[in-house]
Order: sequence, then C-alpha cells, then structure tokens
Amino acid sequence: MFDMIMVPIDGSEYSFEAADIAIEIARRFSSKIAAVHVLEEFSFNSYDSEEDSGNALLGKVTKKANESGVEVVEHLLTADALRDMKFIVDQTRADLVVIHAHGANNNRFVSFDENEVSDTQIGSVSERLLRTSDVPVLLVK
Repeated sequence: MFDMIMVPIDGSEYSFEAADIAIEIARRFSSKIAAVHVLEEFSFNSYDSEEDSGNALLGKVTKKANESGVEVVEHLLTADALRDMKFIVDQTRADLVVIHAHGANNNRFVSFDENEVSDTQIGSVSERLLRTSDVPVLLVK
C-alpha cells in the first residue's frame, strides 16, 4: 500500500510520537521510512553542531525502526521547513507523510489560546503540508 513513508523529525517529543506511528505503519505494510531532519538555512549555531545534532536525531529513528525490522533512509537537509516541505516530500518519493500537529517551535502556530498549546492548534509546517501535499498526510495529535 505504501512504499515510502516520510516522517519529519525536529527533535521534539511530538516528532518522535509521529515516528513511532510511522514505524508501526511501515512494519505492517512492509514499507520503508524516509526520516527527514531539516537544518534551518539561517541559524545562530555552527553548521557542524547542527549537523551533528540532526544526525543524532535521525539515528534515534533509524535505530528504533531497525529494531522493528523497518528500513530507514535518512535525509539531513538544509532548507526552510515551512517553505520547502512539499518539495521535500516530492524528493523523498513518499506516498504517505506522518507528521505531528505540533512541532519543536511552539511559537509558530496557526491559532493561539493565550500562548498555550491546545488541541485546536496546529503547527505552521503541519498546516502548510496539509494544504499543499499531493500525497496523504496522517496528522498525529
């Protein structure tokens, strides 16, 4: 049913929850996982430290997936997640994206309730992906 399931990993607990679900779906359908971590184009941190951190995050997903018998292709990219996620989905050749409604940056929500994360909010990257993706998106809450 699904050959390649993409899961964006931003280091938040939310992204790892989405990864767990993606791994379970991949296990059931004998699919592969495209684990994606996006390095921000403009960062105050050194590129080397950001790259090391990104590789470590992807490595956690790969380890867990491999323990479940699921193959992972890691993608460490420099981009703007908000602007480029649809392009990234296309480049990974994913036929399903599993992403959490919330991400690492709790300040980039489409709606706000006194600056607290609520069930009615959705992160900006998730919201844009839902509107623009040509493949199914499983939104995890």
